[in-house]
Amino acid sequence: MRSTLPFLLFFSISLGPLSAQTWAPVGSGTTSAVYALEVFNGELYAGGTFTQIGDATSNYIARWNGSTWGNVANLISFMAADGLYATDTALFIGDGGRVRFWNGTNLFNLTGVNSSSFSSSVYSLAHYQDTLYVGGFFSTPFAHVAKWTGSAYESVTSGCNAQVSSLLPFQDQLFVAGNFQYAGDSLVRHTARWNGSAWNPMGAGVNNDVFAHCIFQDTLYIGGRFTTANGMPASRVAKWNGSQWVKVGGTLNDYVTAMAVYRDQLYIGGAFTTPSHIARLSGGSWVPVGTGCNDNVRTMEVYHDSLFVGGSFTTAGGVPALRIAKWHIPEAPVASFSVGTPTLCPNECTTFTDNSPNGVSSRTWSFPGGTPASSTDSMPTVCYSLPGTYAVTLSATNAGGSTTFTDTAAVTVDICSGIETPSTNAAFSVRPNPAYGLIEVRYPSMRSAEDATLLIMDAMGRAVVRHRFTGASMTVNVSDLPAGLYLVCMESAPERARQWLVIE
Repeated sequence: MRSTLPFLLFFSISLGPLSAQTWAPVGSGTTSAVYALEVFNGELYAGGTFTQIGDATSNYIARWNGSTWGNVANLISFMAADGLYATDTALFIGDGGRVRFWNGTNLFNLTGVNSSSFSSSVYSLAHYQDTLYVGGFFSTPFAHVAKWTGSAYESVTSGCNAQVSSLLPFQDQLFVAGNFQYAGDSLVRHTARWNGSAWNPMGAGVNNDVFAHCIFQDTLYIGGRFTTANGMPASRVAKWNGSQWVKVGGTLNDYVTAMAVYRDQLYIGGAFTTPSHIARLSGGSWVPVGTGCNDNVRTMEVYHDSLFVGGSFTTAGGVPALRIAKWHIPEAPVASFSVGTPTLCPNECTTFTDNSPNGVSSRTWSFPGGTPASSTDSMPTVCYSLPGTYAVTLSATNAGGSTTFTDTAAVTVDICSGIETPSTNAAFSVRPNPAYGLIEVRYPSMRSAEDATLLIMDAMGRAVVRHRFTGASMTVNVSDLPAGLYLVCMESAPERARQWLVIE
């Protein structure tokens, strides 16, 4: 993303701790400032005042393939630093007072001639209604904004009365911003919308230069030198609420020249020193990005899962980084797990496996109804004693954040086929049920002269208690039996009966 400051003098996610996020240099850096970054054809292009970047000698523009810097055709003017704009087929470059385009192999002049089309620099480019618009510091032959018809440039009414720094299609119109007060005959105060035939103001505008723009969460944000928006305090950053500009974040002590969205967070860069030249929006405040940079951040672009920043700094996060660096946050894990055996008999166990991608530094399991009820292992084994359907929750964390996933029916504990289903009209009773310690079995219809065998079987059909039952009742000690589901049987009785018993 290019800087537009003129070169004059059940699932949930949360962001992780900043301490685990890192700054790093990009190669050996550059000999002079970086003013623009743009991704084209799978590579990151940098524009600036440099003639050497890494091991590549290249006038004012170079490309990074993820590991090394490479040459691009030499530009005419270092002012190209302030105008890079990519489409699917071309990288457009505001090379001083002309627009050129690079197709990945060769550099061409848009007008087919080498002479300048404008009296000064082109800072911003964008397509709107299938037409290329350009804006900049130039005042002739067009007033700071023009459009390309396919064979020639044309004016956009009477243009703007000062520099155009930002162009962006937004909500079916072309957003235009800079340090102008008028667009056409309309007083717009630094921001305006062009609908293809007329200029429209955006509320009461802002009180000073706009250098940068960004779409964040479907909302248009701007950054610059301004301190009021729509007549109200707004320290260098504002957003459009559909009818007016409103403040964003806390107070910044100097201007903003770069904006980008990384990991669904809004980042800004600029000349401000609190925080140190780069910041991230957190709630209503600007927070540091590590320890920041030691001089101006003028441009930002996301590439290869990192936020690349360029400017005039020589360190980033305290690490030597000559005018270009990258800030990396690991992608948060996506909590995911598998169950070894999802269907169990009572008193059986199963193993869970954490399959969360993107790397996990720590995790927390929750197993309501299971033993253990929680774990931090990657492959915990959990046992279930009673029939039912059980939920399992996994929270997975790394430096990029944490996510939580719950499977509400991860495990089913069912009555297994090892024993028969008990009768629903048993002639005897078991109390208490659920039980712990002693139970009383009553069989009122049984005469004293009769006897039977009292069996207690576990859920697999194995006899764990056996007593001779005589008379109408007896007390049985079950305190030695583990918690779970059991079957109480009265064998050899006149009325053969069975009944469930739950031991807690």
